[in-house]
Amino acid sequence: MIATLTRFIILLQLATLAAISWLFIHFDVIATPLLALLASAGILASLRAAIIVNNYLLSGALRQRMSDGSRPPALALALRVAQEFWCSMLCWFRLFPFAQQGVITLEGDHAPPVLLLHGFGANSGFWRPLSRRLREAGISHATVDLEPVLGSIDDYADLIEAQATLLCAATGASQLVVVGHSMGGLAARAWMRRHGSARVLKLVTLGTPHFGSWLASYGSGRNAKQMVPPGADPDAWLIRLSQSETPALRERMLSIWSRHDNIVSPQESAVLPCAGNVALDLVGHVALGFDPAVLDRVTREIMSVRRSRSTA
Repeated sequence: MIATLTRFIILLQLATLAAISWLFIHFDVIATPLLALLASAGILASLRAAIIVNNYLLSGALRQRMSDGSRPPALALALRVAQEFWCSMLCWFRLFPFAQQGVITLEGDHAPPVLLLHGFGANSGFWRPLSRRLREAGISHATVDLEPVLGSIDDYADLIEAQATLLCAATGASQLVVVGHSMGGLAARAWMRRHGSARVLKLVTLGTPHFGSWLASYGSGRNAKQMVPPGADPDAWLIRLSQSETPALRERMLSIWSRHDNIVSPQESAVLPCAGNVALDLVGHVALGFDPAVLDRVTREIMSVRRSRSTA
């Protein structure tokens, strides 16, 4: 669904690009076709950049302090906003349109494999950078497209179960490591609530709003509404999900989150009690799946868990 949607958006933006360029030339604003094309592309890119900056403003990420209590250097923060813009453009114009979920088994790998779960409005293409790292490390893994795009997060449990079963069957493993970005972390928890957690060796979440994000109130779909902070509602989806988990289960979870996340607001809602929690500075929401330091951290965690399981 997302792949089809992003391909349509690309075609629509190409048509818009051509139309704006024609207007520039027709009204003698710009005489050279190449310059008109570049100017049109700049306008469209600026609109996307405006969305990113607006998210930073709405989430309060620009006001967040560093781990040592200091304010982030303006240049460093600007560079990270630019990183988030670049990662977003890469997703929408290269990775999402051509993504296909699948199982990747690597010869000689007998340790627990990895199941990757993307976030809201994304697809398996999001995991291309981490998938490359896992291939290089000889780690078998699989992705799954969480659809329907605007459905309930609970709707994804059976999809995840089917892919987890397929991955374990393909590798001969009885357990696996799960990595979820944003909503994907919640989907993993909802899956364990429905199907049990026996085969989950470790759950690593990246920028997952475990207690909701106010920016979700601007989204469409049941899944977005489920990610709105529950407030005092004791029957809210996030509250019921949390109540279904034991401290022992939480000990098998690790939440990696950023103080400068531009989607999760408040940023501290990614902190999961009784679980491991790693706070980062100056990493945007989408960039959590692309930043080299974050990918290194996730890969090390996966390898550590696999070694521990193999030793046991």
